[in-house]
Amino acid sequence: MQARLQQSANQVRGGSWAVLQCSVGASVAWYLSTGLLDHDRPFFACVAAVLCLGVRAAQRLRRVAELAVGVTLGVAVGDALVGLIGQGAWQIGVVVGIALILGLAVDGGGLVTVQAGLQAVFVVALPRVPGGEFARWQDAMIGGITALAVAALLPASPWRPAARAGAESLRELALAVRECAAAIATEDTSTAAFALTRARATQPGLDRWAEALRTGRDISQLTPLRRDTGQVWEAQSRLATGVDRSSRNLRVLIRRVLFALGQADPLPPALAGLLDDLAGVLESMAGRVGDDQSETLVELAALGARLDPEVLSGGLSASVVVGQLRAAVVDLLEAVGVAPGAARAALPSSS
Repeated sequence: MQARLQQSANQVRGGSWAVLQCSVGASVAWYLSTGLLDHDRPFFACVAAVLCLGVRAAQRLRRVAELAVGVTLGVAVGDALVGLIGQGAWQIGVVVGIALILGLAVDGGGLVTVQAGLQAVFVVALPRVPGGEFARWQDAMIGGITALAVAALLPASPWRPAARAGAESLRELALAVRECAAAIATEDTSTAAFALTRARATQPGLDRWAEALRTGRDISQLTPLRRDTGQVWEAQSRLATGVDRSSRNLRVLIRRVLFALGQADPLPPALAGLLDDLAGVLESMAGRVGDDQSETLVELAALGARLDPEVLSGGLSASVVVGQLRAAVVDLLEAVGVAPGAARAALPSSS
């Protein structure tokens, strides 16, 4: 119960700014429609603003614009046709079909198309309101424009969602590496298989991290209140790219460990401890996403200095595993800002 309450509190805290955006957007859209257009009940202005902003933190402005187009298009089609064909079951089908076709023609994206169809349903199903033939379309347009203004002028923190996504990805990768270390220590193929499954499952999280960074860049470039010099983007994108490359090498490593254990192919005795230490470094890195990673650099350099291929010699599987581990550490060193040549030089020579 306590864990569930904590999770709920975290979700509320993480979405609080988006809730504020939606609240402000709905209020401003209502005010503009009633004040500028003299509409009595501008339902669609508020609906469009809330739908476009949503409750997702750091919504990309392009997505807000796509939703605004979809909502406005659906309402416009419904308003244009409902006066001609009336309201009813078959009328809803016709209006929705036309709205979806236009949504596909305009953009083809799921957001535009779905919202066009959904808003068309609302227009046909709900009673018409005073204010003119296209009052609801005007309200929807006001709501969409308001949502774009709110998203641009009251943006969420550009980099906080990316930091959360990065920390989560690093912790998941650390768990996979730690499972692999345990599999080597116990010579357990089932544990190695679980580690490989877990490592493969990290890719969606890494993709979300990259997407969150692109969202942060959009916000910082397009909004005056969140602008930065680009240094944050460069540091964070370098970190995410390096971790992504490292994760690919580590997946190959774990797959080779699974093969070696299945074939009773011996692995270096020190390998389990090295992987366990790498997991610890990844966990430390997770706690510093968005902050200074100089301590992580020291930890990685110390780990890299122990990856001597002469000391960790063995058969083919050992060579592959050690090679992938070295490559993963080099990728992580580059991720925290070390130049490629210096990162490779930080490890004992493999010649």
